[in-house]
Amino acid sequence: MRNRTLLICGLLVTGTVLSGCWSQSLSSTDTTAAAAAGPDLSTATFEDGTGKAAVEVDAVDNAFKPEYLEISPGTAVTFRNDGRNDHNVIPVDAAAFGAIEVEQFLPGTEATVTFAEPGDYPYYCSLHGTKTKGMTGAIRVT
Repeated sequence: MRNRTLLICGLLVTGTVLSGCWSQSLSSTDTTAAAAAGPDLSTATFEDGTGKAAVEVDAVDNAFKPEYLEISPGTAVTFRNDGRNDHNVIPVDAAAFGAIEVEQFLPGTEATVTFAEPGDYPYYCSLHGTKTKGMTGAIRVT
């Protein structure tokens, strides 16, 4: 009986602690905003592609090359899968540009996106990363 009482008390304490953490996690707008924003671009070094009508970003195994690219408005960016693995290109903000799904981006294929509006357009490969870590990249339109 004593063991059962300890077990029940332990579960109640654990449940209380976890529910407290859970509700704090849900109410934390800083964490949610950071996760939704994508990779930290504050210290990123962008390769200069400004003034060009078209540029390329290669998806190689577990990395985009270049990882960060600055372009002019109206530049066409061709994403090429030069790796051995399947990849995709998923915008952090789903409304930023159309995702390039795995079926459209098998090894040896490419897809082109034209960026018209100034801003940062972070993206990632959902097979090899998350919005903030792993296989991430960004286009900066200036």
